[in-house]
Amino acid sequence: MQIFPDLLSRSTRARFFEIIEERPTPFFLMDAAILTDRAVVMRDRMTERWGPCAVAYSFKTNYQVARLPLLQDLGVLAEAVSEREYAMARELGYEGPQIVFNGPYKSDEALRRALLDGATLHVHGGAELDRLTRIATSLGGPFDVGMRVAASLPYFGHSRFGFSLDDGEAEAAARRILACPALELTGLHFHGLGDTTDPQCYRLAARKVAAFAQKSIPRYRSALRTIDLGGGFPAHGARPHNRAPESWDPRPIAEYIDAITEELEPAFPGESRPKLILEPGRYLVNDAILLVSKVTDLPRSRRDERQVVLSDASITMVPLTHYTPQIIRAWSPELEPREGEQRESVLYGASCREDDVLQEGPFPSVQIGDFLVYYAVGAYNANLGPDFIFESPPLVVL
Repeated sequence: MQIFPDLLSRSTRARFFEIIEERPTPFFLMDAAILTDRAVVMRDRMTERWGPCAVAYSFKTNYQVARLPLLQDLGVLAEAVSEREYAMARELGYEGPQIVFNGPYKSDEALRRALLDGATLHVHGGAELDRLTRIATSLGGPFDVGMRVAASLPYFGHSRFGFSLDDGEAEAAARRILACPALELTGLHFHGLGDTTDPQCYRLAARKVAAFAQKSIPRYRSALRTIDLGGGFPAHGARPHNRAPESWDPRPIAEYIDAITEELEPAFPGESRPKLILEPGRYLVNDAILLVSKVTDLPRSRRDERQVVLSDASITMVPLTHYTPQIIRAWSPELEPREGEQRESVLYGASCREDDVLQEGPFPSVQIGDFLVYYAVGAYNANLGPDFIFESPPLVVL
C-alpha cells in the first residue's frame, strides 16, 4: 500500500513542476490515487466480510476534499455533523439517503429536513429525542431513525456523546422511540474512538452494540437496517503527543474491519444483515495530502548556533502541529531530497507571531528556494486553519 505521494516518480515529478509553474507556494497537494485505493480497499473488505455496507466520508475532516466529485464517483456517502455540513452535502448533489446525519446539535428545521429527505439520521440525546418525536408526529410518520450510543472503552473512558449503554440510558431511549408511532428504530451508531491504533477497541465497541441490539430491540434482526461503527481509523502520521511511544502502530484497515465484523456476526447470522456503515475521514485523506512550501530566508540565530529557517507556510496552515509532530522533509528546487548531515534547527512560519514555530530539532541543511514538504496533513488542518494573515492554501490534485 502506498502511504504518501511519491514525489520521485517520473509522472509525479512532471506534474509537480507543472503545478509550480502555475501557482505559488504554499499549497496542499493531493494524490487522488491514494484516497481512491483506501476507499476501494475498505469497501471491498467490508463486502467480503459482511455483505451490505457503505463507506461514508466524514465531511468535517476536510471540506476541500468533500467538494471534489471523486468521492461521489466512488459511491462514498456523506457524513455530516451539523446543519451546515448537511446543506453542503445536498448542494453537492447528495440525495437524502446518501447522507448520514450525526452531531450533538441539530435544529428543528435540520431534523425536519432530514426526516423528509430520508437521510440516515442518528438522534444524539434526550432533548433532541423530545424535539424529534414532536416533529415526526407533526409530519405524520412513520420515519426511520437511528440512535447514537456510547460506552466506556479502554483509554478513552466514556464518551459524552450519545445514549449511554452502561447505565440504562440507551435502553430507556430505545423504549421511547419504539413507543412513538411516528418513529421506527432502524439504526444504531457508535463512535467513541480516535487516538488509537488498537483493533481490539473496535472489537469491544461492536460487541457492546450487538449485545444492546439483542437485549433492547424486539425482532432486532429484521428491525435494524443500519449499524454504524463510526470512524477514527488511524493513518500514518506521527504519533500524537498524548500517546506512549509503544502504543502507536497503525494496522491495515482489514484488521479493524475484521474485528468489527467478527463481533457482529454471531448476532446476525446468515445473509440477511443490516447495512454496515463506517465513517472514515482521517484514514482516507490524511496520508494522501501534502503541504508544499518554500524556504524564504535563513536568518542568523541570535541565541545559538542553530540553523534558522523561515518558510512561506505558517502554523495556522498546519494547526495540528500542537496535536502531533509534523513529518517535514526538504527538497532542492530540482526536487532532489536534502539528506545530508542533520543540524539543530528551528523552522519558523511566515506570520508575525513569535510562536509560529513549525519544528525544532535535527534537520538537514537547506538553502533559500528549497521546498519544505509536510506529509500526512490532509485531516483537519485545512478545516481548522483560520484565514489569519494568510489565506488557507488551495488544494491541488495530482
